[in-house]
Amino acid sequence: MPFYIAALKKLQINQFLREEGPKSHSHKAKTPTMGGLVFIITTLCSTAVAALTAPRYDVACVVMIIVGALCGFVGLVDDSAKVIQKANKGISGFIRLGIETCFGALLGIYLVSIGKGALVLPAFMGGAVHIGAYEAAPAFFCLALPAVVIVLLGAFLTAATTNAVNLHDGMDGLAAGTACQVFATLSVLLYETGQTGYATISATAAGALLGFLLYNRNPAQIFMGDTGSLFIGGLMACLVLGGGLTLWFVPLSLIYIVEAVSVMIQVVTFKLTKPFTPEKPMSKLAIIKHKLTKKVPGEGKRVFRMAPLHHHFEAVLSEKGWAEWQVVAAFWAVQFVLCVAVLAAFESFRSGLPCGLFH
Repeated sequence: MPFYIAALKKLQINQFLREEGPKSHSHKAKTPTMGGLVFIITTLCSTAVAALTAPRYDVACVVMIIVGALCGFVGLVDDSAKVIQKANKGISGFIRLGIETCFGALLGIYLVSIGKGALVLPAFMGGAVHIGAYEAAPAFFCLALPAVVIVLLGAFLTAATTNAVNLHDGMDGLAAGTACQVFATLSVLLYETGQTGYATISATAAGALLGFLLYNRNPAQIFMGDTGSLFIGGLMACLVLGGGLTLWFVPLSLIYIVEAVSVMIQVVTFKLTKPFTPEKPMSKLAIIKHKLTKKVPGEGKRVFRMAPLHHHFEAVLSEKGWAEWQVVAAFWAVQFVLCVAVLAAFESFRSGLPCGLFH
């Protein structure tokens, strides 16, 4: 890693900060970026070794890694564009969102073709069911979804998770610290449901991020960039969808959801509260549409001091003497509580789970 950081500095592959970002981050302008390549390569190599040494390796695992890596490649292109342009403007957000959505839809089509993508639900949500010769009511059952739902869910989950993690990545060690916890939790859930291949990938990603965190923690020597955040989000979406853990992922990813929603609230509120006097009479609905879709001059109101939400807390708590690393540690602690809660809920239903539920 030190050699890689030195190489990035020599090539001047540095982070370009948003003009509207926190002023306290100005000293990070020359921090190397694209650090995500490190844990992407680590995860890919580890998965390849597992595939070569395993007596029987699930091809679906390779597909999960490929889709995650493709999302990371989109981030790499975005980071490269920023470096070339020497500004915090990479490829178009709509283009990036469209590509990620297509990746997710293709993943959904693949899962449908191999008969995977069912939801893992507690038995009480669907009553007692029987799996093969297993006569007792299991703790979980698989809810088969229509093919179109799996494809749409794949498209939404991939696009939403990649962008939510990308928004979350805004402070030293923040995204790496929460993501390694999420991957570690997913690895346990996947292992307990008999999906050892997926569990290995998730555990490997957690370990790779933990190693990266040694250099990304405050003060960060390197940033993961969009390369890393899009890979993290893409791989999470793949493992969650392929492993049928969408229901469990909702509370597990609550921080990412809140971060994304905070941005939506901030943007919509800011646009709708701008003063606007139309030249011709317009209905209220037309005015709202105009404000949301057109660039209207002037200043609107803000719900948060700054968005995403972690910057709001950073700004508010800094006035009370909190350092950046303390805010990050608080987010890590919240994520830890979420992980423990999900594991506790899962384990509370696990007794009676038939061995090899997903084989």
